[in-house]
Amino acid sequence: MRQITQMRMRRVALLAIAAGVFSLLAVPSKAAEPVKIGIAYDTGGLGDYSFNDAVAVGLNSAKKQYAFQVIPTVTIGSEADRELRLNSLIAKGAKYILAVGTAYATSLEKVAYAHPELQFGIVNNASIRLLNVASLVFNERQGGYLAGAAAALASNANKIAIIANTSQGKDYELGFASGARSIKKNITVISRYGVGKYGEITQELVSMGVDVIFISITGSAADVFAAVVDAKKRGNSVKLIGIEPDQYVSLTPAARKYIVASVVKRVDKAVVDFISSAQIDFPLTDILDATVGIYGRRFGIAEEGVEISLWSKALSKFSKEINAAILRAQTPSIIGN
Repeated sequence: MRQITQMRMRRVALLAIAAGVFSLLAVPSKAAEPVKIGIAYDTGGLGDYSFNDAVAVGLNSAKKQYAFQVIPTVTIGSEADRELRLNSLIAKGAKYILAVGTAYATSLEKVAYAHPELQFGIVNNASIRLLNVASLVFNERQGGYLAGAAAALASNANKIAIIANTSQGKDYELGFASGARSIKKNITVISRYGVGKYGEITQELVSMGVDVIFISITGSAADVFAAVVDAKKRGNSVKLIGIEPDQYVSLTPAARKYIVASVVKRVDKAVVDFISSAQIDFPLTDILDATVGIYGRRFGIAEEGVEISLWSKALSKFSKEINAAILRAQTPSIIGN
């Protein structure tokens, strides 16, 4: 009888322990708070038809996949204000901060250096030598190759050109020449670099008989557009190939008449990847330049980060040739990177 009583007591004790364990397991855990993402927009904010708007598109896409809180700010443009805006995002609790545009590079480097515990990103710039800064850039050699192929197909004069800023590297130029000559081996390819005065450069190219120009500069291409309109009045038809979202003028209805194609940087794709990395707290640290220590991610055709849009019906007839160029552009032995 005593043994039975002891066994019953043990059984009751075991059941009590099991119930206690179950109750612990059944208590719902506190839901993790959404990660706070700071977005430092460039001057003008939303509605710029450029990088700010492209980033917003990426944020909207990311919201369909992830839960996160956006803390936005817009700079008035000065270096001091950019630094102030970045620090304000930190003060508001942002753990991942994305700066929109290369103009943020100097202030972002200073702020990121002072906050190694936080993660930062910058769109369209790869100059900051810090592990906690992800440079979100695009494969310019591939973009140039696609522009060159499209330019060669669109040219009747077999004389095309690229306009670039002196601060740019050579990737667009090298890709452009390679892409053009993959279509027409003996086509004339002219490169012109400058700081401003792009309208004058355009006029010079038109006088040389160029009939397709690839604009690889960042910012307004209004002076190029004006020179092309003026050339049209004088009987010289010139076609343009732009880069989106770099040149916001390329998105206006008036400019569409002269733009036959656009190389597209999928900034929205880069933003989604940045948000995705924040969700798992695993920063984008692909090695972009091992020599100086620049990290982030370079988006190319394979990463769905570089595309080409054809705006001309005449050029659209060469979709087979363009698709072949897209495949070639992904072959390092062909384009040289």
